[in-house]
Amino acid sequence: MLQEAIYKFKASGPMLLPELIDNYWIGEIKAYEDYAILPYEVHIPQPIDKVIDMFEMNADLAILYHLEPSVHTVFGHECCAYCYPVTERMFKINCKTSADGLIHELNVTIYNSIELMSADLFEDLRLHERRGTFKAKREHVQIMNDFNCGL
Repeated sequence: MLQEAIYKFKASGPMLLPELIDNYWIGEIKAYEDYAILPYEVHIPQPIDKVIDMFEMNADLAILYHLEPSVHTVFGHECCAYCYPVTERMFKINCKTSADGLIHELNVTIYNSIELMSADLFEDLRLHERRGTFKAKREHVQIMNDFNCGL
């Protein structure tokens, strides 16, 4: 089932986010029992605000968070977005700005179950709560509502 989800993402990801995801630039896939991580190099690095806009507008993803480590740096801004469970696609995308303030890489996590995905989203959010200031953050109740609709 996980291999099928990986195949589906590799087929649909470049159509959802053509400026960010290209299977030519995919790294080594790390597959585990219940999830897989697909690392993508962004061929033309993008600013984080543009990436977030692409997530929301082009791919209709929910922004879990946009973390700003310090107002004095362009390095280390982090973003996580996920697919609404009602679409029956179970993935999230994490990215982080480099020293030049641009996104050079994305990590796509594909899940085997909706329960694992929701638990991982809460854990991802928890791990980032003390690492900076959230410019955007999806509240726990919003995440729970997203997943209740999909169950």
